Amino acid sequence: MLSFANDIEIKAQDELNLKRALERSDILKSNYRMKINRIKTKAIVCSRFSENINIKMDEDALKQVPKFKHLGSIFTDDGENKEDIIQRVKEPKIIINNRKQLLCSNNLGLEMKRETLKSCIWRVALYGSETWALGKNEERVVNAFETRS
Repeated sequence: MLSFANDIEIKAQDELNLKRALERSDILKSNYRMKINRIKTKAIVCSRFSENINIKMDEDALKQVPKFKHLGSIFTDDGENKEDIIQRVKEPKIIINNRKQLLCSNNLGLEMKRETLKSCIWRVALYGSETWALGKNEERVVNAFETRS
């Protein structure tokens, strides 16, 4: 169980363990008078095979989704990270366009421009990259980004 501000992420190896973890979280939430937002609560099954889960929280079935975005990364049910890589490469373009006036300014030295690129562009693009499994297409996308930047 991982906590992020007001979000909790529960990871489990299978449906049974997920049910047990949810039951334990029920005990915790009752002790601290917390409520779980049923609308925001979702489940994703990462597997090579299509699997459906049948888990209920109180009387409501847990909604299963094919993908979701968490802490800026896109997770998909097939375990691939193609969408995340493409999104990560697109985001710096937006940042560059928003900072174009600053980056093209003569008032800013080359070293400061380089540091701005490192902090605003590279960190956004490569966040979570150490966990990416790159296929040939994804490798081309990342290499093209590196060449452009």
